[in-house]
Amino acid sequence: MKVRSSWLGAACAAVVSVAGVADAHDLTCTKLVNGQASVEATAFPFTANYSFEVTNVHPTLPSILLTALDPLLVTRGFVFTPPPPFPIAVGASVTSNFALTIASLEDCQALANLDGTPDNNIDNQFTAGFDLGSGLCTARVTCGPPTACANATRGLDFWRNHIPAVTQCLAGGPIPVASLGIVVALPDAEGLLWGNPNNYPITNLPRSELDRIRFLAARAMLVATCNQRVFGGLTVPPNLLALILTALGTVDCDTLTTLTGQLDTYNASCETAPFPAGFDPGPSTPEAAQALGIDFTLPTLLPCLP
Repeated sequence: MKVRSSWLGAACAAVVSVAGVADAHDLTCTKLVNGQASVEATAFPFTANYSFEVTNVHPTLPSILLTALDPLLVTRGFVFTPPPPFPIAVGASVTSNFALTIASLEDCQALANLDGTPDNNIDNQFTAGFDLGSGLCTARVTCGPPTACANATRGLDFWRNHIPAVTQCLAGGPIPVASLGIVVALPDAEGLLWGNPNNYPITNLPRSELDRIRFLAARAMLVATCNQRVFGGLTVPPNLLALILTALGTVDCDTLTTLTGQLDTYNASCETAPFPAGFDPGPSTPEAAQALGIDFTLPTLLPCLP
């Protein structure tokens, strides 16, 4: 959409009549978020991937992009790349991208209020300025309510403190954790849930970087497995448990760390959702649970992938 005042249009006509078409310019812009004109943010953190395309629509002459502004996104670090001013050839376009991470529903609503309209829509405007006017464009992010959880999840503190809940989880069978071993009985599970990621059992010597990362990955995998077995539901992506099981058999610490973060996100995703009907977690007995635990992990003497 182009915005020009009537006097500016008259001035443009005057310039053309005096200096000829050599001084004429014309730019338009297109703004998208996640490849669309409008998206809804229902799960947080939410990443809004903005793209800003500026196109020279003058039939015969290059146009100079003088300014490229999005005042709301500037507060979050947006800078158009390459920085103007610079010429754009006839029929050519220049695109700049910016990823905005929206931490929560509250953060989304706060941004929505900054565009001047008190609603749940982030309608921040991008302006591509040239010497005879400007191109204006916008893309909408709607701050929707968080998606209702169909299945509950619980984090580390719940599972390691509730012995009856872990017992129900283990009723589904052994849980292999690749090179670390297999969680078969309650002492195995509590050992992994209560173990120290930074030190080996018995000797209390520091774990290697690989063993520390593997321990955290295996523990997150145990919690996620119990969430699925007891409460149902799926990780995102659905094969996340299989991916981390495979990664536990490698020395790829970067991949393990990334997958562990995804499992932690899943385990915390529906912590406020109610338990399924008939589920009894039993009392929280942290001292008794910790006393049961036996950390079965052993040093590998292997380094992380260089």
